[in-house]
Amino acid sequence: FSHLPERATIRIYSLSGELVRTLEHNDTSTFHRWDLLNDAGRPVASGIYLAYVSMPDWGATKVLKLAVFMAE
Repeated sequence: FSHLPERATIRIYSLSGELVRTLEHNDTSTFHRWDLLNDAGRPVASGIYLAYVSMPDWGATKVLKLAVFMAE
């Protein structure tokens, strides 16, 4: 994820609406890397995901679509 403010919460959902991972961004870097693991520490499956990026300091939320392809 790029162009983030100092504080942001990134919630990643499957297309079925299941919360896959919550990431907290709390630093001056504008980037945050997702390791493609779910909240249980297991790799996610290939597919389409939705990310809701909440930026309280900016009073905004951004919705992103992500495609994950796992090579075998």
